[in-house]
Amino acid sequence: MVVGLGRFGKAVCERLTELGESVIGVDKVRARVEELSDVIDLAAQVDATDEDALVKAGAKEADIAVVAIGENIEASILATTILIGLGVPAVTARAQNAIHAKVLARIGASRVYFPERDLGHRVAEHISHPVLAQFTELPGSDFLVGEITPTGEMVGKSLVELEFRNRYNAVVLLVKRGENSFLPRADTVIEETDSLVIAALRQNIGQLAVKIDKSKEKG
Repeated sequence: MVVGLGRFGKAVCERLTELGESVIGVDKVRARVEELSDVIDLAAQVDATDEDALVKAGAKEADIAVVAIGENIEASILATTILIGLGVPAVTARAQNAIHAKVLARIGASRVYFPERDLGHRVAEHISHPVLAQFTELPGSDFLVGEITPTGEMVGKSLVELEFRNRYNAVVLLVKRGENSFLPRADTVIEETDSLVIAALRQNIGQLAVKIDKSKEKG
């Protein structure tokens, strides 16, 4: 269930639908509801601070709820509280500022997002380290997954020799070699034409990006 169908909520609905998820979207503004009525499974005009209305819209059956309400902080907090009280397993909420985020976390939000800030950070990261444009965030986690070209220091060495986890705080999930892809073993030797699919925490990916960018500059 997505609560609040402004630009952020609408984008969440559209992407979830593209990914094959069943989506219920609610908003008190009729125009927003009508805009998504043919896109998602159910779009309903609902006051998100009305518990009975949320129940009728299917909140109790939702596996995950995204509170995407924008400027109305009070409504955001109330909707989040109601959804948690209804037993929705995971409630993700959009925050406007740090205090709003703290309140959402304290009442039990599973995850708090700052869409504008997060987008700004992502753009800055991509400008500073272009390789980061190849990474995507794993939903519900702080991990990024992406594909990289091995640096010169990686080529000709096995994963155990590279100590990938200790050196880069990352894990190699898959090796793409020509038209083949395979799960690597500790003794897998990296070749120059390989592509590596890796996973790493967002805060640790920077050091690897720096090495990759420097390697490309030398090349």
